[in-house]
Amino acid sequence: MKSHAAPIRVLLVEDSPSQLQLLRAYLEATPDLVVVGTATNGQEAVQSTLRLRPNIVAMDIHLPVFDGYEATRQIMQHQPTPIVLFSSSAGNAEQRAMAALAAGALAVVRKPAGPADPASITDREHFIRTLRLMAGVKVVTRHPPRPTPVRVPRTPTANVELVAIASSTGGPAALQTLLTDLGPRLPVPVVIAQHVAIGFAQALAGWLGSVVPQPVHVVSEELSLTPSHIYLPADNLHLVISQPGKVSVLPSSDDDRYCPSGDYLFASVARHYGSRAIGVIMTGMGEDGARGLAELAAAGGITFGQDEASCVVYGMPKAAKALGAVRHELPLERLGLSIAALLAPAQNKD
Repeated sequence: MKSHAAPIRVLLVEDSPSQLQLLRAYLEATPDLVVVGTATNGQEAVQSTLRLRPNIVAMDIHLPVFDGYEATRQIMQHQPTPIVLFSSSAGNAEQRAMAALAAGALAVVRKPAGPADPASITDREHFIRTLRLMAGVKVVTRHPPRPTPVRVPRTPTANVELVAIASSTGGPAALQTLLTDLGPRLPVPVVIAQHVAIGFAQALAGWLGSVVPQPVHVVSEELSLTPSHIYLPADNLHLVISQPGKVSVLPSSDDDRYCPSGDYLFASVARHYGSRAIGVIMTGMGEDGARGLAELAAAGGITFGQDEASCVVYGMPKAAKALGAVRHELPLERLGLSIAALLAPAQNKD
């Protein structure tokens, strides 16, 4: 992350004149942000990004001409720039926002409403805080070759029965790659703590289920785990293993820095699975998941971390590595293939 001595230059993209005026007023009331331009459709957003080269693009997902997903895709192809998406609608718009995250956008947040809305202050503060955080992220367009998997020695004393993953910024695209590489006949269930804004958990699961070969479930109460199935928590809940073969959720509290928490998930996996689990920590800001992954490693679990070069933000994996929690550090393009190779003996038993 780099600091901005000068104000952060924001390109604001919103098709509603009244909403554009409102959002611009919010940003212009913030001393370290400056609106260098506005656009009212996806095509203008791409053209303005190429012309103005802002530090960050703040963009509605629902736009005319082409939407925020297509604008994101073109911006990342022609002029990679940090992008934060916002949305106030549900359903398809939110799933398109998840697709845009996979295409290179860094975050999606709820669109701040007017002062009369009770959630206005919270949403506005979150929106501005996210712009500040994401403006310093270096984004690039990568076209990596497909490498061969790295062989990881299989633990001779126990069979792997669960894969647990924690990720944040850049996570949706990383999850798509990893889960696709694991394949449709994965012999174990996968539990995931992916940081996502409140209101977007169902959209994340819906989008992920449309792009990976495994069924995806949103957990709001205790469920039995099924091999080859993916489990994510519902909004504002932490995903945890409650007992072997069972996944459940815990409510978040005001003291939680992250929700869902990778630390909560990995710690619960360490308690109930220990050496029979694989833990994976991937791209994301902060240090969530590092302590929990250390607990899993200490319990004999096989732990992986995404390497710096393939991370959008090398925060969570770096923190885990500093604690000695990462036994195998690999680029994203090798993670899924290597875990699949590790699980291959279990697959061959069928």
